[in-house]
Amino acid sequence: MMDIKGKKVVVVGLGRTGCDVAEFLLNKGADVFITEERKDEEIYEKAEYFKSKGAKVETGKHTEEFLEGSNLIVVSPGVHPSSLPVRWGKKRGIPVISEIELAYIFSPSGKIIGITGTNGKTTTSSLTFSLFKNAFEDAVLCGNIGNTYIGELGRIKPETWVVIEISSFQLEFIKSFSPFIGIILNITPDHLDRHNSMENYAFIKAKIFENSEKDSWAILNRDDFWCRKIGEMVRCKKIFFSISGKSDVYLKDNKIISENEFYKGEVISVDETELFGYGNIENMMASICAGLICGIDIGIIRDTLKNFKPLPHRLEKVCEIKGITFINDSKATNIYSVKRALESFPEGKKIILIMGGRNKGMDFSELSELIGRKVKFLILLGESKRELKEAFSKCGVEIEFAENMEEAVRKGYEKGKKGDTVLLSPGCSSFDMFKNYQERGDVFKEAVKNLL
Repeated sequence: MMDIKGKKVVVVGLGRTGCDVAEFLLNKGADVFITEERKDEEIYEKAEYFKSKGAKVETGKHTEEFLEGSNLIVVSPGVHPSSLPVRWGKKRGIPVISEIELAYIFSPSGKIIGITGTNGKTTTSSLTFSLFKNAFEDAVLCGNIGNTYIGELGRIKPETWVVIEISSFQLEFIKSFSPFIGIILNITPDHLDRHNSMENYAFIKAKIFENSEKDSWAILNRDDFWCRKIGEMVRCKKIFFSISGKSDVYLKDNKIISENEFYKGEVISVDETELFGYGNIENMMASICAGLICGIDIGIIRDTLKNFKPLPHRLEKVCEIKGITFINDSKATNIYSVKRALESFPEGKKIILIMGGRNKGMDFSELSELIGRKVKFLILLGESKRELKEAFSKCGVEIEFAENMEEAVRKGYEKGKKGDTVLLSPGCSSFDMFKNYQERGDVFKEAVKNLL
């Protein structure tokens, strides 16, 4: 275990992660220096708090002198690899690590399940946590999903199962982090403004297995090109799942089947669960794989799947009005999430789709064929609405603009008839009109309820 008492440790960022890291380091007796380029009232209050605890804090800038004599730099997930503190630290040979790396070094438990992927991380992490909580009672959920790993260390004992949702940003600065089970759900283009290429993005996702031992496990999506590639390279044991053909865990006649060393036979019918769509079936399969590896009884797995409630903003059924179903999929911030959402519905043009927001560098035309086949009416809003209209102008679908979410919902309702679905699946980030995707989804749900 690392000895940091009396050592100078620089924490980059004063968001939730940075604050939890600074608190942990101070309690361990480190000489803590915090650097934050933002300078507002919230940051001022945090800075004053940590100064009162003995930390040195600079705000509104990063200065190279602040790093002088440092033994370690811990960066928050939002810190870019090319940021000044990272570049200065590397130039001086100072180790630069992420919060999950620091937490891993001090964690008393090696029973770690790390879950990453472009889409489905939060649902899979929540479901896996529920499964392990039901089976073993002592389980903790942390990471990108809410509470930080470092902030949860006080609750973790040697026998605790630790389920961590991990983003690509958190994986960039690991050195020794090695979960007992690593899960990659899928890898599709996202955050390419930060990672530059799909190859680099996939490489960073694969870092979850960088330090894997021979007795640890990789759970991978056989239907995903990059997951198959990574599967060829990992040194640990591996298990695959698939919705398109036979695998260790696979889908057949809407039933999840297990064919592996742990269990052979039907696990559950999808109709027995409340989770909707192919993406959620993959999420369930990944959790099933983790449970089987760890010897969880098939009855506990079935009961957990049956009782698990869908998370908000992820193909969430809001309500049905006069036979028209309203679905909130505000978390769909890229075109691959929209594709998964549309593919979850039966063939036939019964979807009224609401899209738009701030484009994350996506080529919307990749959705043209699917929209032409499944969508009867398209409502566009936000910064990207004209770009979207141009991309879908030859789909044979009627298109209208909306100035806000309330107007989009009202138009969707007016265009719908019994048996139709009004689906919010934006394919864009929310930051042009909303604080985050949660607020966007909440505004959609409120607008739907106002129709009642």
